Amino acid sequence: MSYTQGVRRILFLLAVPFSLAGQITVHLSPATNQAFDTYVSGAEAKMDWKSHLPAATKKVEVQPWEGKSPVDVENGLIHDWVASVVVPGASVEKALAVFQDYDQYKKVFGPEVVDSRLLGHEGSRWRAVLRLKRTKVMTVVLHTEYEVEYRPLSGGRTAVLSRSTKIAQVDDEGKELAVGTGFGFLWRLNAYWLLEPRPDGVYLECRSISLSRDIPAGLGWIIKPMVSSVPRDSLTSSLEAIRKALK
Repeated sequence: MSYTQGVRRILFLLAVPFSLAGQITVHLSPATNQAFDTYVSGAEAKMDWKSHLPAATKKVEVQPWEGKSPVDVENGLIHDWVASVVVPGASVEKALAVFQDYDQYKKVFGPEVVDSRLLGHEGSRWRAVLRLKRTKVMTVVLHTEYEVEYRPLSGGRTAVLSRSTKIAQVDDEGKELAVGTGFGFLWRLNAYWLLEPRPDGVYLECRSISLSRDIPAGLGWIIKPMVSSVPRDSLTSSLEAIRKALK
C-alpha cells in the first residue's frame, strides 16, 4: 500500500465510522460455531501434555500448530498457535500463583487486559472475567468469561485448560452487544497450558485455539490485520508477560 493510499483510508475511517461499522458487523452462525466445537473436540482428544517446542529462555518460541494457521471453516477462521518459553529460577508453584490471581491480570497482562476479576472457584475449577482491548488498524473492546481447569500431571507438571464461555463486543458507550454480534474479530478462545519443572526453572507452553470471522473481499485491508496477526501476537505477549511476572 502506498503512502497516499494509506492516508486516503485513514481519512475514510474518520469520515464514515458509522457506515464502516455497519459494513463490517457480522453474526456468528450456528454452523461456524459448531465447526469450532468439532475442531476443539478433535484437538483435545489428541493432547498428550508433552512439550512440543524448544526450551528457549531468551525469547518466546511461537509457531502455528501442525504448520498451518488459520484454518478455514464456514464463514470463519480457526487460529491454532503454540508458544513456549523457559523462565530461569521460577517454579510451577510460582507460575500457578500468577495464573490463579485473576484480579491482577489487568496488571500482569496489560494493556490488552484492561480489567479482570475472579467470579469464583470450586476445587480445581475456576471462573473468571477479563475485559480485553485489542488494537490493530482499529480498536475493539471485548467482555470475556472463562471456565478454567487446573489438572495435576505426573512429574510435578500441571495442565491449565481455559475455555471461553462468553465473548461479547462492547460498544463505544460501554454496552455489551449480543453474543455472536459485532465485528467478529474474536468469537471463541481456548488456551491449553503446560507448566513443567526444569532443572533451570519452569517450562511454559501454551496452545491457543480461537475463532474469528473470515476476511471478506473489499474490506480485507481493515479486517485482515486484526484477524490474522492478533491471535499470534496476543499469545506471544501473554507468555512474555508471565515470564516478566515470574522474574
